[in-house]
Amino acid sequence: MQVQIVPGVTLDFIASKQFKTSRINLTFATAAVSKKTVALRTLIANMLEVSSQKYPNQKAISDQLAFLYGATFGTSVNRRGNLHLVNFEMRVVNDHYLKEKQQLLTEAINFLQELIFNPLVTNQAFDQTMFTLQQKNLIAYLESIKDDKQAYALQKLQQAYFEDPVHQVPPYGDKENLAALTAAECYAYYQEMLAHDEVIITLSGDFASDEVLAAIAQLKFTPRTVGKYQLTYKQTARNKLVAYEEQQDLNQSKLDLAYHFPVEYRGKYHYAALVFNALFGGSALSKLFTNVREKASLAYYANSSFDSLRQVLFVQTGIQADKKQQVLDLIEQQLAVLVAGDVEAQLLANIKQELITDYEIRQDSQATALIQATMDQLSQSKVTASEWKAAIMAVSVADVQAVAALAKLEVSYFLKGQIN
Repeated sequence: MQVQIVPGVTLDFIASKQFKTSRINLTFATAAVSKKTVALRTLIANMLEVSSQKYPNQKAISDQLAFLYGATFGTSVNRRGNLHLVNFEMRVVNDHYLKEKQQLLTEAINFLQELIFNPLVTNQAFDQTMFTLQQKNLIAYLESIKDDKQAYALQKLQQAYFEDPVHQVPPYGDKENLAALTAAECYAYYQEMLAHDEVIITLSGDFASDEVLAAIAQLKFTPRTVGKYQLTYKQTARNKLVAYEEQQDLNQSKLDLAYHFPVEYRGKYHYAALVFNALFGGSALSKLFTNVREKASLAYYANSSFDSLRQVLFVQTGIQADKKQQVLDLIEQQLAVLVAGDVEAQLLANIKQELITDYEIRQDSQATALIQATMDQLSQSKVTASEWKAAIMAVSVADVQAVAALAKLEVSYFLKGQIN
């Protein structure tokens, strides 16, 4: 059941007796227009996770969560196509499992009300001491990514592939923009975010909807006009491969590839793309895993993933430095095999069954259900479990061929290590 709290703020109930907990997700969504916007939103998310007027530090927040029978709470940021999301996530024990009757979900909503609407502020700026601490923590985290070479290589690949500067940075921003922010401008932006972002609230659990609706209605959101935004990021295909190389003192080199992949989310080729990706490099049955990693022993890992909201397919591999060309050639051969439709019937059936099994496992996750409900609202489309499974089962070899032919290699990034 979906309810509009005020214009631009929606509430989606997912009634379920399956879980012993109730979950609340509250998401602020807007189109990110600059690297600075991404940095602002990330630092704000961190600030609101650790302090408020009533709970001025992490200990006070932890104490309140303990009082709420060990409730969990956190904030996060992520990207969905052109949109940047700031998420508040909370989980509490279902009232039915408490010895004494208590409206724990209502208390959890009141807790969110405090953290969101009463931040720790002095003179129209976030508390400087807390702000400086969170700013340093975020910058330290960003600097630590260079030590995770797999994550570092993917980040550098995306920086090279995307033309829009906003998409060149991770969803949590970059250290240059984070370091330049002030407590006052963060608070000023937060006022804009509170007033203008689309807000999507999703709830899952076994609860009395009228009681929860009354509690949600107390959140101080004002009506806002949510403008029409383009969810999917698109960029013009390049005419040739652009190769980047960086050398570091490493034992294992990284060869990452980015393919232009014009597949629309829940569009004509969406389900065929899911099957194609699992065949190409997205599963242990895939061509990359079987032929590049296992049979040829040319990679420590080799996998693929795709983002239909940004229309890009990524391949990540860990290899020996002197095997770069062999690996690149073999990866392209695996793609060519799928374009040619050389797919065994049993392999295709196994891939479909694996996708459906993974999907069914995800359906048993309360957190996943809320994430999907938020995505359904953002995309203004919804697919039932039976429709999803039927669409996967309907994918043919010809469909896989058509999708594979859409993938065009545009950028390679080689983090070169030592020659063994």
